[in-house]
Amino acid sequence: MRKRMPLVLLFFLMVLLVPQPALARTLLEHQSITVPENETVDDVLVVGGDAGIRGTVKGSVVVLNGSARLSSTAQIEGMVLVIGGKLVQDPGARVADDVIQVAFDDATRSSLLVGGGLALGIWILQLGGSLVLMLVPILLTLLGKQRLQAFVETHKRSSPGRMLSTGLLTGLILGTASLLLLLTVVGIPFILVLGIYPLVSFALGFTVLSHWLGEQIRAASYQSSWIRAAAGALILTSALNLPLLGGILLVGILLFSLGITTVWILSHRK
Repeated sequence: MRKRMPLVLLFFLMVLLVPQPALARTLLEHQSITVPENETVDDVLVVGGDAGIRGTVKGSVVVLNGSARLSSTAQIEGMVLVIGGKLVQDPGARVADDVIQVAFDDATRSSLLVGGGLALGIWILQLGGSLVLMLVPILLTLLGKQRLQAFVETHKRSSPGRMLSTGLLTGLILGTASLLLLLTVVGIPFILVLGIYPLVSFALGFTVLSHWLGEQIRAASYQSSWIRAAAGALILTSALNLPLLGGILLVGILLFSLGITTVWILSHRK
């Protein structure tokens, strides 16, 4: 069956992409159909309905989310594929190629529904997160103006190694403090306060990196600062959505962000 699946997919694409005049002898329906006895068609594709074959089909019969019945006079010169329904083949019905039936019981349908819902939910969350990431540098640039611009200019050329090591140390300190506070009921509210620090740091660090990347783009380097930030944010957000590499990049951005925020706070305490 695995060897036949590419052929089935290719068949779908050909049927959907071929112009209508070429489908003159191909039955493509979204409802139940019947090929009468003594009638000949090229192919039969039914989506969401049943197919009754009494005549001759030179090609294949494909039924999605429906059932198929091959009468005793049916002559199928290709394959028969039924997905999500029942297949009944009367004695005398001739099929020259494979007969494949994929039936889904209630448990399978429920699993597919739940899995599809989870996949859709994750995709929506990912899309929403990507939009927020792109908006953060733009909004900070528009609202911060000169103060943010000075912060960006100061840290966009900082040593990456120094910022990453400082961020790693800051993260370890925050993690240790959170674990100690978690042991006491009174300290739980302070964990929420500590959680604000990484969020603010990430927003600032992401903005700095967005500006730096935007300046590397020749078309955006001469534009307004918020356009440069938007261009850089688009690149970073796209990279964060890559499998595996996106997770590694996310950790790197977080450590870099913690580093530049900690360095900025310590420099203003002197």
